[in-house]
Amino acid sequence: MMWTIVGLVFFLLLLGVLGAVLVTVWWLWRRATVQEGEPAPKWGDLRSLRAILGRQSIIARMAAVAIIAGLMTIPLGFIYDLTLERNRLYGSVVQEISSTWGDSQILTGPVLSVPYTVRYQVAEEVPLTAAEFALEQSRGGERTTKRVVRDVEEEHAALVLPEDLSVDGKISTELRSRTIYSTRVYTADMKVSGNFRKSDLFKIRQNVVAVHWDKATFVVGITSTKSIRSISDLEFAGHTYTFLPGTGGLKVLPTGFSVEGDLSGEEDGEMFSFDFDVSVNGSGRLYLTPIGVSSVLKLSSDWPHPNFTGSGLPSSRSITQGGFSAEWDIPNLVRNYPQFDDVEKWDMVSEHADSSEFGFERTPETGGHRIREYIVGVEFFEPVFHYSLLIRAVKYGMLFIALIFLGVVIFEHYYAKKTHIWLNMAQYIVIGAGLSIFYLILLAASEHIAFTPAYILASVLNVAMTSGYVMSALRQSRPAMLTAVVQGMLYALLFFILRMEDYALLGGTTLLVAGTIALMFVTRNINRPDEGRKPE
Repeated sequence: MMWTIVGLVFFLLLLGVLGAVLVTVWWLWRRATVQEGEPAPKWGDLRSLRAILGRQSIIARMAAVAIIAGLMTIPLGFIYDLTLERNRLYGSVVQEISSTWGDSQILTGPVLSVPYTVRYQVAEEVPLTAAEFALEQSRGGERTTKRVVRDVEEEHAALVLPEDLSVDGKISTELRSRTIYSTRVYTADMKVSGNFRKSDLFKIRQNVVAVHWDKATFVVGITSTKSIRSISDLEFAGHTYTFLPGTGGLKVLPTGFSVEGDLSGEEDGEMFSFDFDVSVNGSGRLYLTPIGVSSVLKLSSDWPHPNFTGSGLPSSRSITQGGFSAEWDIPNLVRNYPQFDDVEKWDMVSEHADSSEFGFERTPETGGHRIREYIVGVEFFEPVFHYSLLIRAVKYGMLFIALIFLGVVIFEHYYAKKTHIWLNMAQYIVIGAGLSIFYLILLAASEHIAFTPAYILASVLNVAMTSGYVMSALRQSRPAMLTAVVQGMLYALLFFILRMEDYALLGGTTLLVAGTIALMFVTRNINRPDEGRKPE
């Protein structure tokens, strides 16, 4: 705001200096072109400017009104700052609601964490015992150490991804309110199913002596476990299991739920199925991770304004006024990690642009497999968020005030020739203040009612104020009615510009061109003599 005021002061000073220069040039030109026999104008004699600066001169009035329109940037600047402040307050309330209901969610999994044992031999030099050292000396030797080969066993874990993954999600949305603010949240009921293959994990590294399929852990990752509403029992390899909290210390999926199962009875290469349901709360976005060799992900909702986001768009989708449905059919060729590998070779960091939102900050390349490098999902996009509309409307404020002033000057100039009643510059300032209040009325009303009714209320009230004031000041109804028509048309056009979203710039540019054409039309005869008057 401070820079707005400084810029306005600088503009006024520059305008004053430019005006003084122009008046000086005008006086010098009049002195140089004085007719023979006529006295030369004295310095400071500006009577020759009367034709331009007279009360009935449309040039003088347009120049004065332009300065007043420039002064209106001060109240518009205050209203713009107030709109940003209310927007920030709204954002903090939305964040508070989201933190209690549920933030954006990423569902990753399921995966299997299978422990295995590695055995290898290590040769090392160890000091001789006292007896061995004495024996060595008795033989005339000088050795103080001996080479020992010992067996070492280490426990590791492998991460196994599903062969087939199917997620079918039904999402219902609702509004949650706090004070005068509200935001849209969702509840996602997801049915997750698919198949795992009992892979040959002896190939994962050398010297694997045992794979403990009897201690395999079924893990599902989700970014915010506090927002889980319900989880069904897991149907897995013909058995029923109950999930437990936590991921069993699996660093690649730090938050989620898991269960340990016995898969030792399954044959190598055999497929075994899984099936479970989970319901989670969230807000903003919902992402899924297609980690199967073949992943079919389906989402449907009652929200009619989805923004499909993530690493890939759905292969098919349908959007109606009653909601949307979308399906992703994704092969494993889109990712850059294998079907199974040692847990230590996996990295929890996401490559996705929104990764910081979920607590997975980007880090320098570590060489690990990034399980969330490819995610897909949907954003519950608000297409006409009223604070963004207000910010855009205030940005157009200067243009609309100038165009309305232009209309008032034209109508006043036409009708005042008959009545000889002109608007004072102070009255233009009052009109400008009233036009600025339009945006304040819109801001206050839109926080309590929908944007469209608030816009209609602010427009009707402001048109009535402006046209009523013009009628009272000029003591004529016609210029007031024409002013009301022009102002109403401009407000209607502004409404459609705000609603056009992607075409708002085009609409605003078209309006500016139309205003320039109107100004050209009005001023086309300024350089011509009045009717009945001979040119000099």
